[in-house]
Amino acid sequence: MNIKTTQQITDQNLANIESSLNQNTPLNPKAFNRVLSATEAIMYTALVKFGVDRAKAAFVLTASRPDLILLGAEYGISPKVATATVLDIEVTGTNGTIISSTNDFVGDSNGVRYSVDASATIAGGVASISVTAQQVGTIGNLNNGETLTIGSPIAGADSIATVTATTTTGTEEETTDNFRIRVLDIQRSPGGGGNTADYRNWAQSAAGVQRAFPYSAGPTRLSVDLPPPNRTVYIQTTTAIDSDGIPPQSVLDAAREAIITDPITGIHNQPLGLTNDTLYVEPISRTPFFVQISGLSVDSSIEATVKAEIETQLTNYFLLIQPFVDGLDAPIDRTDTITDLTVSSIVQSVLTANGGTAQGIVFGLVAGVSLPEYVLDQGELAKLATGGVSYV
Repeated sequence: MNIKTTQQITDQNLANIESSLNQNTPLNPKAFNRVLSATEAIMYTALVKFGVDRAKAAFVLTASRPDLILLGAEYGISPKVATATVLDIEVTGTNGTIISSTNDFVGDSNGVRYSVDASATIAGGVASISVTAQQVGTIGNLNNGETLTIGSPIAGADSIATVTATTTTGTEEETTDNFRIRVLDIQRSPGGGGNTADYRNWAQSAAGVQRAFPYSAGPTRLSVDLPPPNRTVYIQTTTAIDSDGIPPQSVLDAAREAIITDPITGIHNQPLGLTNDTLYVEPISRTPFFVQISGLSVDSSIEATVKAEIETQLTNYFLLIQPFVDGLDAPIDRTDTITDLTVSSIVQSVLTANGGTAQGIVFGLVAGVSLPEYVLDQGELAKLATGGVSYV
Protein backbone atom coordinates (compact mmCIF):
# COMPACT_ATOMS: atom_id res chain seq x y z
CA MET A 1 0.00 0.00 0.00
CA ASN A 2 1.35 3.41 -1.01
CA ILE A 3 0.73 5.68 1.98
CA LYS A 4 0.76 9.39 1.14
CA THR A 5 2.72 11.79 3.29
CA THR A 6 0.99 14.48 5.35
CA GLN A 7 2.26 17.12 2.91
CA GLN A 8 0.85 15.23 -0.07
CA ILE A 9 -2.51 14.94 1.64
CA THR A 10 -2.41 18.64 2.56
CA ASP A 11 -1.75 19.59 -1.05
CA GLN A 12 -4.57 17.33 -2.22
CA ASN A 13 -6.99 18.80 0.33
CA LEU A 14 -6.09 22.34 -0.74
CA ALA A 15 -6.57 21.45 -4.39
CA ASN A 16 -10.02 20.01 -3.64
CA ILE A 17 -11.06 23.14 -1.70
CA GLU A 18 -9.81 25.48 -4.44
CA SER A 19 -11.59 23.41 -7.07
CA SER A 20 -14.88 23.56 -5.15
CA LEU A 21 -14.59 27.32 -4.53
CA ASN A 22 -13.19 28.01 -7.99
CA GLN A 23 -10.56 30.37 -6.57
CA ASN A 24 -6.90 30.33 -5.54
CA THR A 25 -5.83 30.43 -1.90
CA PRO A 26 -3.41 33.22 -0.83
CA LEU A 27 0.18 32.14 -0.15
CA ASN A 28 -0.10 33.31 3.45
CA PRO A 29 0.49 30.11 5.49
CA LYS A 30 -2.24 31.22 7.93
CA ALA A 31 -4.83 31.40 5.17
CA PHE A 32 -7.99 29.55 6.26
CA ASN A 33 -7.94 27.05 3.41
CA ARG A 34 -4.30 26.13 4.03
CA VAL A 35 -4.83 25.72 7.78
CA LEU A 36 -7.93 23.59 7.19
CA SER A 37 -6.12 21.43 4.62
CA ALA A 38 -3.18 20.80 6.97
CA THR A 39 -5.42 20.07 9.98
CA GLU A 40 -7.45 17.49 8.08
CA ALA A 41 -4.27 15.97 6.64
CA ILE A 42 -2.76 15.45 10.10
CA MET A 43 -5.90 13.66 11.31
CA TYR A 44 -6.11 11.62 8.09
CA THR A 45 -2.46 10.52 8.36
CA ALA A 46 -2.96 9.32 11.94
CA LEU A 47 -6.04 7.32 10.95
CA VAL A 48 -4.30 5.75 7.96
CA LYS A 49 -1.29 4.74 10.03
CA PHE A 50 -3.56 3.22 12.66
CA GLY A 51 -5.47 1.31 9.99
CA VAL A 52 -2.27 -0.01 8.41
CA ASP A 53 -0.94 -1.06 11.80
CA ARG A 54 -4.16 -2.95 12.59
CA ALA A 55 -4.09 -4.58 9.15
CA LYS A 56 -0.55 -5.81 9.79
CA ALA A 57 -1.63 -7.09 13.20
CA ALA A 58 -4.04 -9.50 11.56
CA PHE A 59 -1.29 -11.47 9.80
CA VAL A 60 1.37 -13.63 11.41
CA LEU A 61 4.04 -12.50 8.96
CA THR A 62 3.66 -8.80 9.79
CA ALA A 63 2.28 -8.65 13.33
CA SER A 64 4.30 -6.96 16.08
CA ARG A 65 5.20 -9.04 19.15
CA PRO A 66 2.12 -8.11 21.26
CA ASP A 67 -0.21 -8.84 18.34
CA LEU A 68 1.73 -12.00 17.44
CA ILE A 69 1.21 -13.28 20.99
CA LEU A 70 -2.54 -12.79 20.56
CA LEU A 71 -2.45 -14.68 17.24
CA GLY A 72 -0.45 -17.48 18.85
CA ALA A 73 -3.01 -17.75 21.65
CA GLU A 74 -5.59 -18.72 19.02
CA TYR A 75 -3.51 -21.87 18.42
CA GLY A 76 -2.81 -22.46 22.10
CA ILE A 77 0.86 -21.41 22.10
CA SER A 78 2.79 -18.55 23.66
CA PRO A 79 6.45 -17.44 23.57
CA LYS A 80 8.76 -19.67 25.57
CA VAL A 81 10.02 -17.98 28.74
CA ALA A 82 13.64 -17.89 29.83
CA THR A 83 14.73 -20.83 31.98
CA ALA A 84 17.40 -21.23 34.64
CA THR A 85 20.27 -23.70 34.41
CA VAL A 86 20.14 -26.77 36.65
CA LEU A 87 23.47 -28.54 37.20
CA ASP A 88 24.73 -31.63 38.96
CA ILE A 89 27.95 -30.87 40.83
CA GLU A 90 30.27 -32.86 43.09
CA VAL A 91 31.93 -31.69 46.30
CA THR A 92 34.63 -33.71 48.00
CA GLY A 93 35.31 -33.77 51.74
CA THR A 94 34.93 -35.69 54.99
CA ASN A 95 32.22 -38.33 55.21
CA GLY A 96 29.15 -37.16 57.11
CA THR A 97 29.62 -33.49 56.28
CA ILE A 98 26.30 -31.92 55.24
CA ILE A 99 25.99 -29.46 52.35
CA SER A 100 22.84 -27.59 53.38
CA SER A 101 20.17 -26.19 51.05
CA THR A 102 20.95 -22.81 52.61
CA ASN A 103 24.40 -22.85 51.01
CA ASP A 104 25.15 -21.63 47.52
CA PHE A 105 27.94 -21.74 44.94
CA VAL A 106 29.36 -19.22 42.49
CA GLY A 107 30.54 -20.20 39.00
CA ASP A 108 34.23 -19.43 38.61
CA SER A 109 33.95 -18.63 34.89
CA ASN A 110 30.62 -16.77 34.80
CA GLY A 111 30.15 -15.30 38.27
CA VAL A 112 26.59 -16.65 38.50
CA ARG A 113 25.32 -17.73 41.92
CA TYR A 114 23.67 -21.16 42.21
CA SER A 115 21.26 -22.28 44.94
CA VAL A 116 21.45 -25.80 46.39
CA ASP A 117 18.20 -27.60 45.55
CA ALA A 118 18.35 -30.09 48.42
CA SER A 119 20.73 -30.85 51.25
CA ALA A 120 23.29 -33.57 50.58
CA THR A 121 25.69 -35.55 52.80
CA ILE A 122 29.23 -36.44 51.79
CA ALA A 123 29.61 -40.22 51.56
CA GLY A 124 32.56 -42.08 50.14
CA GLY A 125 34.42 -38.80 50.12
CA VAL A 126 32.03 -37.05 47.73
CA ALA A 127 28.54 -35.52 47.61
CA SER A 128 26.49 -35.13 44.46
CA ILE A 129 24.40 -31.97 44.58
CA SER A 130 21.79 -30.41 42.31
CA VAL A 131 22.05 -26.63 41.99
CA THR A 132 19.96 -24.04 40.13
CA ALA A 133 21.22 -20.75 38.73
CA GLN A 134 19.70 -17.69 40.39
CA GLN A 135 19.78 -15.91 37.00
CA VAL A 136 17.70 -17.21 34.12
CA GLY A 137 19.17 -17.53 30.64
CA THR A 138 22.21 -19.03 28.99
CA ILE A 139 24.57 -17.13 31.28
CA GLY A 140 24.16 -19.91 33.86
CA ASN A 141 25.27 -22.71 31.53
CA LEU A 142 28.54 -24.44 32.44
CA ASN A 143 30.34 -27.34 30.78
CA ASN A 144 31.21 -30.58 32.52
CA GLY A 145 34.47 -30.20 34.39
CA GLU A 146 34.07 -26.47 35.09
CA THR A 147 34.29 -25.38 38.69
CA LEU A 148 32.25 -23.46 41.24
CA THR A 149 33.27 -21.99 44.60
CA ILE A 150 31.11 -22.42 47.68
CA GLY A 151 29.61 -19.19 48.97
CA SER A 152 30.26 -19.85 52.68
CA PRO A 153 33.01 -22.32 53.67
CA ILE A 154 31.86 -25.51 55.42
CA ALA A 155 34.13 -27.40 57.80
CA GLY A 156 34.87 -30.82 56.34
CA ALA A 157 34.01 -29.87 52.74
CA ASP A 158 36.26 -28.59 49.98
CA SER A 159 35.43 -25.10 48.75
CA ILE A 160 35.61 -26.06 45.06
CA ALA A 161 32.87 -28.08 43.31
CA THR A 162 32.99 -29.60 39.83
CA VAL A 163 30.18 -29.80 37.26
CA THR A 164 29.36 -33.39 36.33
CA ALA A 165 26.15 -32.98 34.29
CA THR A 166 23.52 -30.52 33.09
CA THR A 167 19.95 -31.39 34.02
CA THR A 168 18.36 -28.30 32.45
CA THR A 169 20.08 -26.01 29.97
CA GLY A 170 19.45 -22.34 30.64
CA THR A 171 17.63 -20.60 27.78
CA GLU A 172 16.74 -17.03 26.84
CA GLU A 173 13.20 -15.80 26.25
CA GLU A 174 12.01 -16.87 22.81
CA THR A 175 12.69 -14.24 20.16
CA THR A 176 9.89 -12.74 18.10
CA ASP A 177 11.28 -14.28 14.90
CA ASN A 178 11.45 -17.79 16.36
CA PHE A 179 7.96 -17.50 17.85
CA ARG A 180 6.65 -16.22 14.50
CA ILE A 181 8.04 -19.35 12.81
CA ARG A 182 6.28 -21.59 15.35
CA VAL A 183 2.95 -19.85 14.80
CA LEU A 184 3.40 -20.10 11.03
CA ASP A 185 4.21 -23.80 11.34
CA ILE A 186 0.92 -24.46 13.10
CA GLN A 187 -1.01 -22.19 10.77
CA ARG A 188 0.41 -23.68 7.57
CA SER A 189 0.58 -27.34 8.58
CA PRO A 190 -2.27 -28.32 10.89
CA GLY A 191 -1.44 -31.28 13.06
CA GLY A 192 -3.66 -34.19 14.01
CA GLY A 193 -3.36 -37.92 14.45
CA GLY A 194 0.36 -37.76 15.21
CA ASN A 195 1.47 -36.54 11.78
CA THR A 196 4.82 -34.91 11.07
CA ALA A 197 3.40 -31.47 11.85
CA ASP A 198 2.46 -32.69 15.33
CA TYR A 199 5.98 -33.95 16.00
CA ARG A 200 7.51 -30.67 14.87
CA ASN A 201 5.13 -28.59 16.98
CA TRP A 202 5.54 -30.80 20.04
CA ALA A 203 9.33 -30.74 19.87
CA GLN A 204 9.52 -27.00 19.21
CA SER A 205 7.49 -26.27 22.32
CA ALA A 206 10.48 -27.35 24.45
CA ALA A 207 12.88 -24.76 25.85
CA GLY A 208 16.05 -24.39 23.82
CA VAL A 209 14.61 -25.93 20.63
CA GLN A 210 14.73 -23.62 17.62
CA ARG A 211 13.79 -26.06 14.85
CA ALA A 212 12.73 -29.70 14.61
CA PHE A 213 12.94 -31.98 11.56
CA PRO A 214 10.72 -35.09 11.94
CA TYR A 215 10.98 -38.19 9.73
CA SER A 216 9.05 -41.44 9.59
CA ALA A 217 11.94 -43.92 9.98
CA GLY A 218 14.92 -44.62 12.17
CA PRO A 219 17.98 -42.33 12.14
CA THR A 220 20.33 -42.51 9.16
CA ARG A 221 23.35 -42.90 11.48
CA LEU A 222 22.33 -46.50 12.21
CA SER A 223 23.65 -49.25 9.96
CA VAL A 224 20.25 -51.00 9.90
CA ASP A 225 17.06 -49.83 8.21
CA LEU A 226 14.33 -49.06 10.75
CA PRO A 227 10.99 -48.50 8.97
CA PRO A 228 7.86 -47.06 10.61
CA PRO A 229 6.60 -47.08 13.31
CA ASN A 230 10.15 -45.88 14.07
CA ARG A 231 10.31 -42.09 14.09
CA THR A 232 13.27 -39.72 14.20
CA VAL A 233 13.13 -36.06 15.18
CA TYR A 234 16.31 -34.05 14.61
CA ILE A 235 16.67 -31.08 16.96
CA GLN A 236 18.36 -27.74 16.27
CA THR A 237 19.01 -25.57 19.31
CA THR A 238 19.29 -21.78 19.47
CA THR A 239 22.57 -20.04 18.65
CA ALA A 240 22.59 -18.64 22.19
CA ILE A 241 23.22 -22.21 23.40
CA ASP A 242 25.45 -23.41 20.54
CA SER A 243 26.71 -21.39 17.56
CA ASP A 244 26.16 -24.33 15.20
CA GLY A 245 22.76 -25.23 16.66
CA ILE A 246 23.98 -28.59 17.99
CA PRO A 247 21.84 -29.28 21.10
CA PRO A 248 23.26 -30.62 24.37
CA GLN A 249 21.72 -33.76 25.81
CA SER A 250 19.55 -31.76 28.22
CA VAL A 251 17.80 -30.01 25.30
CA LEU A 252 17.32 -33.35 23.52
CA ASP A 253 15.80 -34.75 26.71
CA ALA A 254 13.46 -31.74 26.99
CA ALA A 255 12.38 -32.16 23.36
CA ARG A 256 11.77 -35.87 23.84
CA GLU A 257 9.65 -35.22 26.93
CA ALA A 258 7.64 -32.55 25.08
CA ILE A 259 6.95 -35.03 22.26
CA ILE A 260 5.83 -37.78 24.63
CA THR A 261 3.69 -35.76 27.05
CA ASP A 262 1.76 -32.51 26.89
CA PRO A 263 3.46 -30.35 29.56
CA ILE A 264 0.20 -28.56 30.41
CA THR A 265 -2.33 -31.40 30.55
CA GLY A 266 0.04 -34.28 31.31
CA ILE A 267 -1.72 -36.32 28.61
CA HIS A 268 0.38 -38.43 26.25
CA ASN A 269 0.66 -36.86 22.80
CA GLN A 270 1.49 -39.83 20.59
CA PRO A 271 -1.21 -42.04 19.04
CA LEU A 272 -2.20 -45.25 20.82
CA GLY A 273 0.11 -48.15 20.04
CA LEU A 274 3.32 -46.19 19.53
CA THR A 275 6.05 -46.96 22.05
CA ASN A 276 8.84 -44.66 23.16
CA ASP A 277 11.57 -47.15 22.24
CA THR A 278 10.80 -46.49 18.56
CA LEU A 279 11.17 -42.71 19.01
CA TYR A 280 14.60 -41.29 18.27
CA VAL A 281 15.42 -37.69 19.19
CA GLU A 282 18.73 -36.78 17.60
CA PRO A 283 20.94 -33.69 17.26
CA ILE A 284 21.25 -32.06 13.87
CA SER A 285 24.62 -32.17 12.12
CA ARG A 286 26.33 -29.16 10.53
CA THR A 287 28.41 -29.76 7.37
CA PRO A 288 31.10 -27.17 6.48
CA PHE A 289 31.57 -26.12 2.85
CA PHE A 290 34.48 -24.46 1.04
CA VAL A 291 34.22 -21.94 -1.80
CA GLN A 292 37.02 -21.18 -4.25
CA ILE A 293 36.94 -18.06 -6.43
CA SER A 294 39.28 -17.82 -9.39
CA GLY A 295 40.33 -14.74 -11.31
CA LEU A 296 38.91 -12.12 -8.92
CA SER A 297 39.19 -8.63 -10.41
CA VAL A 298 38.19 -5.66 -8.28
CA ASP A 299 39.60 -2.25 -7.45
CA SER A 300 42.52 -2.74 -5.05
CA SER A 301 41.26 0.04 -2.76
CA ILE A 302 38.11 -1.93 -1.91
CA GLU A 303 39.38 -5.49 -2.39
CA ALA A 304 39.53 -6.27 1.34
CA THR A 305 36.03 -4.87 1.86
CA VAL A 306 34.64 -6.87 -1.06
CA LYS A 307 36.22 -10.10 0.19
CA ALA A 308 34.77 -9.51 3.65
CA GLU A 309 31.32 -8.90 2.16
CA ILE A 310 31.57 -12.06 0.05
CA GLU A 311 32.38 -14.10 3.16
CA THR A 312 29.47 -12.51 5.06
CA GLN A 313 26.97 -13.22 2.29
CA LEU A 314 28.18 -16.81 1.85
CA THR A 315 28.00 -17.37 5.61
CA ASN A 316 24.40 -16.17 5.66
CA TYR A 317 23.53 -18.24 2.58
CA PHE A 318 24.80 -21.55 3.96
CA LEU A 319 23.10 -20.97 7.32
CA LEU A 320 19.74 -20.56 5.54
CA ILE A 321 20.01 -23.98 3.84
CA GLN A 322 17.84 -26.54 5.64
CA PRO A 323 16.80 -30.17 5.05
CA PHE A 324 13.42 -30.75 3.42
CA VAL A 325 10.74 -32.88 5.13
CA ASP A 326 8.41 -34.45 2.56
CA GLY A 327 4.75 -34.01 3.34
CA LEU A 328 5.43 -31.25 5.86
CA ASP A 329 7.48 -28.48 4.30
CA ALA A 330 6.03 -26.47 1.41
CA PRO A 331 7.82 -27.15 -1.92
CA ILE A 332 8.04 -23.40 -2.55
CA ASP A 333 10.19 -23.08 0.60
CA ARG A 334 12.57 -25.90 -0.35
CA THR A 335 16.23 -24.92 0.18
CA ASP A 336 17.98 -28.26 0.73
CA THR A 337 20.02 -28.27 -2.50
CA ILE A 338 23.29 -26.37 -2.92
CA THR A 339 24.57 -25.89 -6.48
CA ASP A 340 27.51 -24.08 -8.02
CA LEU A 341 24.94 -21.83 -9.72
CA THR A 342 23.36 -20.67 -6.43
CA VAL A 343 26.76 -20.15 -4.79
CA SER A 344 27.94 -18.22 -7.86
CA SER A 345 24.88 -15.96 -7.73
CA ILE A 346 25.67 -15.02 -4.12
CA VAL A 347 29.24 -14.05 -5.02
CA GLN A 348 28.24 -12.33 -8.25
CA SER A 349 25.72 -10.10 -6.49
CA VAL A 350 28.53 -8.69 -4.33
CA LEU A 351 30.88 -8.28 -7.31
CA THR A 352 28.22 -6.55 -9.40
CA ALA A 353 27.52 -4.05 -6.62
CA ASN A 354 31.24 -3.21 -6.46
CA GLY A 355 32.13 -3.26 -10.16
CA GLY A 356 34.13 -6.48 -9.86
CA THR A 357 34.29 -9.73 -11.80
CA ALA A 358 35.48 -13.31 -11.35
CA GLN A 359 36.35 -16.03 -13.86
CA GLY A 360 34.98 -18.97 -11.92
CA ILE A 361 33.44 -20.10 -8.63
CA VAL A 362 33.31 -23.65 -7.23
CA PHE A 363 32.22 -25.15 -3.92
CA GLY A 364 32.82 -28.45 -2.20
CA LEU A 365 33.43 -30.35 1.02
CA VAL A 366 37.19 -29.98 0.54
CA ALA A 367 38.99 -26.79 -0.48
CA GLY A 368 39.57 -26.72 -4.23
CA VAL A 369 37.51 -29.88 -4.91
CA SER A 370 34.39 -29.01 -6.93
CA LEU A 371 30.88 -30.40 -6.49
CA PRO A 372 28.11 -29.73 -9.05
CA GLU A 373 25.46 -29.93 -6.33
CA TYR A 374 24.88 -31.17 -2.80
CA VAL A 375 21.55 -32.23 -1.27
CA LEU A 376 21.29 -32.12 2.51
CA ASP A 377 20.48 -35.40 4.22
CA GLN A 378 17.98 -35.88 7.04
CA GLY A 379 18.81 -33.59 9.96
CA GLU A 380 21.82 -32.13 8.12
CA LEU A 381 22.44 -28.39 7.96
CA ALA A 382 25.21 -26.41 6.30
CA LYS A 383 27.73 -23.70 7.15
CA LEU A 384 30.69 -21.95 5.56
CA ALA A 385 33.87 -23.61 6.80
CA THR A 386 36.32 -21.59 8.86
CA GLY A 387 38.58 -19.93 6.29
CA GLY A 388 36.24 -21.43 3.74
CA VAL A 389 36.68 -18.79 0.98
CA SER A 390 39.90 -19.00 -1.05
CA TYR A 391 41.13 -17.13 -4.12
CA VAL A 392 43.26 -18.44 -6.99
